[in-house]
Amino acid sequence: MPVYAKKLSPEWRKAFTEFEKHTGFEMMHQDEIDAGTMTAKEAWENNQQWLADLCNGASRIRVPEELEK
Repeated sequence: MPVYAKKLSPEWRKAFTEFEKHTGFEMMHQDEIDAGTMTAKEAWENNQQWLADLCNGASRIRVPEELEK
């Protein structure tokens, strides 16, 4: 999963790469960064919120009782 946005500073590229390494998810909105419709910071915050929402949603899934024992 490459970080392919061309308009990232080396610092942002490193942060995006670390996000992918730690989460296993490609950073969203890289095309928007290159198009100038979103900043790297906005993309970062959006990806962080998406990950938090994903984890919160998964933690609310009820499992069958036999798996709780």
